[in-house]
Amino acid sequence: MRGGSRRTLFTGTAMYIRSRIIVSGVIILMAASAALAKDGGIPKLDIQKQCQKTQIATDEFTGTKNPGAFDLCVKTEQSAREKLAERWATTSALDKISCVHPGVWSPSYFEWLACLDTRDYVQTMRKDHPEPMAASKLCPIVNWQLDGSITGVVTCQLR
Repeated sequence: MRGGSRRTLFTGTAMYIRSRIIVSGVIILMAASAALAKDGGIPKLDIQKQCQKTQIATDEFTGTKNPGAFDLCVKTEQSAREKLAERWATTSALDKISCVHPGVWSPSYFEWLACLDTRDYVQTMRKDHPEPMAASKLCPIVNWQLDGSITGVVTCQLR
């Protein structure tokens, strides 16, 4: 093979792999979206079970019993669920997919609500201050869209 045909073969293979990755990503996003939208409501979590796990992990980590931690966890999760329910219908599908992960090790209404609040804050700040931010020498450099999604990341060069 000549150099040009090798390059064409490599480019074709790379394009094929890239297209497979993109298609896989789209399928995953569609599946996640369908899972969240199956009944249109907030995914149901067993708050009691999650708070028991949290209580056990906290007790093991600190080496002491933490009385009241379970009750506080339950109250916090119930309050967060109520707040999520109030805003669920107006929350975008992109925000739901980005923040709500019922299949993770320790899903939490409180964490989901905090994620949505953070995304709302970022979007508001970007609308209120659309001017580009000053360039930073810190790595990695993250490029953002107004909606808070990431458009690209530039990694650091080791010197």
